[in-house]
Amino acid sequence: MDFLFPQGFKFPDIPTHFALTGEPLFEVGPITYTNAHLTMLIVIVLLSTVSFLATRRLDVQPRGLQNAVEMLVQGLSDFVVSIGGPQAAKYLPLFGTLFLFIVTSNWLSVVPLVGQIKWLHSPTADYHITFAMAFVSWLAYQTEGFRHLGPGYVKRWFNFSGFKDGPFIGAIFILVGLIELFSEVFRMLTLTLRLWGNVFGGEIMLTVMSALLFVPGLALPFVGLEVFIGLVQGLVFALLVLMYFVLAIESHDESREEGSHSDTDRVANEEQHPEAVAA
Repeated sequence: MDFLFPQGFKFPDIPTHFALTGEPLFEVGPITYTNAHLTMLIVIVLLSTVSFLATRRLDVQPRGLQNAVEMLVQGLSDFVVSIGGPQAAKYLPLFGTLFLFIVTSNWLSVVPLVGQIKWLHSPTADYHITFAMAFVSWLAYQTEGFRHLGPGYVKRWFNFSGFKDGPFIGAIFILVGLIELFSEVFRMLTLTLRLWGNVFGGEIMLTVMSALLFVPGLALPFVGLEVFIGLVQGLVFALLVLMYFVLAIESHDESREEGSHSDTDRVANEEQHPEAVAA
């Protein structure tokens, strides 16, 4: 190997410890403020500043930053409507906020010094923050389900209507409801681990590849991959939350009632216009 590496050459040290969460900066009583919280505040200030600059002077014919932001909002709005229908448009503020915050936080993992100095740590690389977003989103769409359907919302978990068709069918309905309840609670964990795992794994990949390739420029393809993954993970998280909202406000009883009404209308129409049926 002497012909490849000069005498005295030493491989760079590869970090063997990666912080799973943010590192504490200071404590106020039982509350600990970490570098992930500080970086999260920076992301919030950055997005708020861009929003303020884009909307402080609204022109009928937008240009510059206003035009870019309006194109972004319109694109997100069209995407939300295409996924959940017109009734999902009211969830655009939540969907857009989650998407922009997560993508910006993810992309910070490829910015120099972030994750390399004590004061900066990508927020989405801290599972406490990703769990907090998942938990708040879970509470939000459960609240929306109760607000839209009332107490009948719990029928998706505790449905006793099957007992009118016999104890066996009733027991199956109860079992399916319990499985649905478990999967509902499990969503918080899947949302947390999917986002945190990808961002944390990307940080490890960039650190290791930069150390192995010696020259920082050789790691650029991996930086591009991490940027793409950060965009996809932000979209996946926000999209799943949007779908959970859409599913939460759906009523199976309403679907069956609409189906029965349509069947009744069809029969009534056939009775009133038998010649159309014969034709």
